[in-house]
Amino acid sequence: MDDEPSILGLLDVTLTEAGAEVLTATDGPTALAIVATHTPDLILLDLMMPGMDGFQVLEHLSAVPRTARIPVAIQSSAEDYASLARARREGVAAFISKPFRLPELVETCRRIIGGSRPLQGRARSEEKSVAVQVRDATGNLLRIGFLLGLDERGAQIDLSGPIPLTQSVMLTLLEGGAERSLPAEVRWVTSLGGRYQLGLALRGISGLVTHS
Repeated sequence: MDDEPSILGLLDVTLTEAGAEVLTATDGPTALAIVATHTPDLILLDLMMPGMDGFQVLEHLSAVPRTARIPVAIQSSAEDYASLARARREGVAAFISKPFRLPELVETCRRIIGGSRPLQGRARSEEKSVAVQVRDATGNLLRIGFLLGLDERGAQIDLSGPIPLTQSVMLTLLEGGAERSLPAEVRWVTSLGGRYQLGLALRGISGLVTHS
C-alpha cells in the first residue's frame, strides 16, 4: 500500500514478475476493505499517507485476530529511527528503507513469506536446500549454489558469486540423486551478506512444482 501511484505501479509490476499475486491500495481505508475479504500472505505498508497513516492501519489490523497474523513490512525513510523502533515494538516483520532497491525488496518479501522476521531478529527455519548448478550455453559450469524458490514464472537461487544480467544459462537442480535442467535467463542480481541472490526467468517451462 502506497499513496504515490508511480511507486505503487512499480511495486505491482516488480512483485507480479517475481510471481506474486498483488492487490494494491492508495490509502488506509481501501487497504482495510481489501483485507476484510482477502487474506494476503504479506502486507507492504507505507507509513506516510494522508488521512490514515501506516501505524493507524497497523493498529486496525492488529485488533482483528484474522488480520493480526498477517506479516507486515513497513516502508519508510532510512533515517526514520523513531518509526523503526516503534515498528519493532509492534511486531512488524521488516522495515524496508526508502529509496529501496527492488531486488532486495523482492528478496525480503520472499524471506518473510518463508517465515523470516528480520526486524524481530528471527530467521527462517530453513528446510533442506536443493543444490543447483548453473552452466552457460556451451555447458561450462559457472556457479554452484542452492535453490531459494521455483515456480512457473521463474527461479530464485543463492550463489557464491554473480552472473551477468541477461545471460542465458542452464539451471540444473540436484535433488534425491536426480538431475533436472531448465533453460533460463538472469533477470536480477543482488548481493546479500557476501552471497549473491539471482532471479531467473525460465524459458518454455510449465507445470513446475514449487520448492520452498
